[in-house]
Amino acid sequence: MGTDASSGVPGEVQARLTALAAASRRAGTAVQPPLLILGTCERVGSNWVSDTLRPVTGQHIEPFRQQIGADHPWSAANPLFSGTNLTATSTLGLLGRHWLVSFAVAKYRPDRQVVKETSLFFALPALLALLPAAPVLVLSRSPLGVASSFTRGELFRRWCYRSRYQQMVTMTRHGDSGASRFAALVPDDSPPDLAALVRLQALNTVLIAGALAGRDLAHISYETMVTRPGDALATLTTALPELAGHALAGDRAPVPPAQSPAGDDTFVTANHKISLIAGLEAADAELISAATAASLAAVHDVVPAPVAARAASWLAGGHLYRLEPPRQRTAASRPARSGTPPTVAPRYLRRGFLEVRNMLVSNAEYARFLNAISRAGLPNSHHGTYLLACEMPHERGGRLHRHRRTGAWAVSPGYEDYPVYWVTWVGAAAFAARNGARLPARAELTRLTSGATTTGNADYRSGDVTPVTEPGADWTKIHHLLGNLQTWCCDGPDERTGGPAARWLHGIAWNTPATQQAAQQPRCRHVLGCSRGVGIRLVRDGSQPVVSTSELACRLKTWIARLADRSRPLAEIDEELIRALDASQADSGLRSHVAAGSGEPRHG
Repeated sequence: MGTDASSGVPGEVQARLTALAAASRRAGTAVQPPLLILGTCERVGSNWVSDTLRPVTGQHIEPFRQQIGADHPWSAANPLFSGTNLTATSTLGLLGRHWLVSFAVAKYRPDRQVVKETSLFFALPALLALLPAAPVLVLSRSPLGVASSFTRGELFRRWCYRSRYQQMVTMTRHGDSGASRFAALVPDDSPPDLAALVRLQALNTVLIAGALAGRDLAHISYETMVTRPGDALATLTTALPELAGHALAGDRAPVPPAQSPAGDDTFVTANHKISLIAGLEAADAELISAATAASLAAVHDVVPAPVAARAASWLAGGHLYRLEPPRQRTAASRPARSGTPPTVAPRYLRRGFLEVRNMLVSNAEYARFLNAISRAGLPNSHHGTYLLACEMPHERGGRLHRHRRTGAWAVSPGYEDYPVYWVTWVGAAAFAARNGARLPARAELTRLTSGATTTGNADYRSGDVTPVTEPGADWTKIHHLLGNLQTWCCDGPDERTGGPAARWLHGIAWNTPATQQAAQQPRCRHVLGCSRGVGIRLVRDGSQPVVSTSELACRLKTWIARLADRSRPLAEIDEELIRALDASQADSGLRSHVAAGSGEPRHG
């Protein structure tokens, strides 16, 4: 299928989706749009929704907000964002355009996918343009409940919400006319933290309500999840009929049993609750109530009455909470280790015809790889689109950090021997090739883990990953065969209808159920996707030579340059890359160096 590169990203997405639907009909199948879940703020109970949907859907948690950098033209964190009119390849970059198109088209599959996003603010219309016809579920929570959760975890400071507030001030005062009319919702530069948090929630809520005006949607409030779980499950089933008939947790409060994570529990929002309690001082609760009322009054002056009414209903529910003295969540700035640092060296253990590395790839190993490939001239970030690893702040779960001035990569202190995550399939496969290995096939991992039990780090029990070696285990054991992280596979579902190439994920992670059923459930992502629950396991079968860093950099740069041709099917484009990263290939087809001036300018 050919696509005119001048049509812009939404135009290319729509053209490819039309062709995808037609090809699927000819093949006797049908693709479904993803369920788009939009949170009015963080901490609105999305973990319950995600865990409930996990048995019947693919999960994609905040890819649009987290997997493109702040310098990406469409990033929700970019204060210069001005809409989807910025679609020129010269603005997005070749890799940037390909990521956006692949991200969108990959979500339209025969098996339903779920995309959950939060706090997109003025970037929300861009996401809606990328996912046409997607049904929408809105999750909300009273500002009082959100503020309680933020206070307990000191999240306003740790997640840099002051900077986010200043971004909104900049955009509404100096941005385009569409943003400037919302200036009354962020009226001054330095309000108290809780007032700033309420204003951000109110602004995002009204932007969602406005963007979805006239559109059918489902809505579940956090308060309903806790006090009327049956009603919440009924609404969720209406939004996603595939849930009907499945054994789901509808007869109890829709949150898993209480856990006691051993480390930082910032990302564990699944504690068992049967009542609504706000851990706030009375004075803070009054401030939140006043800020909410002021924001709603301002809303009525800038949006139509139906939009204002919908936003007000999504900000309601504060009267349902009981105030209690605040208590802080355990937030470890350094990892909580059990036992001594790992002393087992990485090595390969024979299992049948396969050699399996005894431990997952660590942060320290991957940082060395990123430094080496950077020295070879290949940046990780291309106009804000990540090729090998997602660059996340430490407080958001990022453990790999690139120095802005020197470009050198380093690991968060204390996390050197923890397994790397936030890596793309491209990065995982390139790392394997550089080390004379490959990623395992899904069938190989299925055989390897059949009958195995989890290491214990699953179901949010530790709140994050634990070190690459299990306490007390020696070199003869494969560490974390199940548990800690899922891993990328070398193969994926057969794509014949025009979608992008995807690769299987396998196993159990710290934030997934600890069952064999969960481990074997088919899950996949496109090759430029990544997450906080997926890492790297290496295997060898004797056919993998070591590919030099310079050769890998050459192949990847050549592939990126060839992304200018948008006439080919997405799977064909991606398969060219997959072959280039297969170390056993005698000739990758992408070995020639990019001619001077033929590629993109470096933005590393």
